[in-house]
Amino acid sequence: MKIDDQLKEFENNKDRNWQRLIYVLRRHLDLWSPKHVKPQWGQMKVSYWPVICNISAKGSTAMDIARESMVVKQSVSRTIKELEEKGMIMSKTSKDDKRIEYLYLTPSGKQLIADANNQVFSLMETYKDLVGEKNLETTIDVLNKIIKYHEGLMTQDDTLEE
Repeated sequence: MKIDDQLKEFENNKDRNWQRLIYVLRRHLDLWSPKHVKPQWGQMKVSYWPVICNISAKGSTAMDIARESMVVKQSVSRTIKELEEKGMIMSKTSKDDKRIEYLYLTPSGKQLIADANNQVFSLMETYKDLVGEKNLETTIDVLNKIIKYHEGLMTQDDTLEE
């Protein structure tokens, strides 16, 4: 098949292009979030979410957050500093190892996450009404399997670059 014909075929099947679908959905969610996650959204950047949403109730290190959010440690460190300045998170040195710093959500950070999760659960209800509970559960299961597959492909040498 000639390259022009191949490109036309790709264009005709763009509604089946996995990378495009994931990108478009991500963009829609990025646009949806500031309109629906209130009241603290005003001071938040979209780039803060991967960090703040990956802080465990028992505390997390910057390395834990970088690994969970798949964001390079330098970006995580910069975001942590900004979130501390905004009063959303705080850090405490480990009692057992003074070299380790744990991050925790402040009361306003906890409220932000609670508000955000309530809005996300509401959006999930909208999705359920749109596609049906069984289809939504299947979609979630399939996406989790695909994510696990890609995580299995990663090695310790794989690094995330911006």
